[in-house]
Amino acid sequence: MSHQNTVFHQLLKPILRQDFERLAKQYHQGQKLRSATRWDQFIAILMSQLSCRQSLRDIESNLESQQEKLYHLGAKRIARSTLARINEEQPASLYQQLFIQLLQHCENTKIAHKFRFKNPLYSLDASHIDLSLSLCEWAKVHESKASIKLTVGL
Repeated sequence: MSHQNTVFHQLLKPILRQDFERLAKQYHQGQKLRSATRWDQFIAILMSQLSCRQSLRDIESNLESQQEKLYHLGAKRIARSTLARINEEQPASLYQQLFIQLLQHCENTKIAHKFRFKNPLYSLDASHIDLSLSLCEWAKVHESKASIKLTVGL
């Protein structure tokens, strides 16, 4: 079975793993981590943030369902108790420094060419706007619903 990079993998490309590991060693506190690494924690937190996970149990089940994709990211599944312990015991300064490095990288990256279109670009949006049936009887769509469709062309 062939492997294809995911969008999540592409989001991680600006983060060099060597730089992350150097920062992780620099900002590590306490005993050596046994069952998970700071990279595993980072991947778990980033995936949970992007997929709007609400709890540690939700994060754990999401990671379990994405296990084969985690392998290609260099991470592994992390138990919720381990994730909670690492979140509690390890300082967030690692992620502050990582943000500063990413910001500097983005500011220093020069765009090779400008983005232009040869032909005119048109954008079309059609949205439904819900209305009150008691106030706008003329916009009746169903017996209990009123709405209008707003179409905007740019």
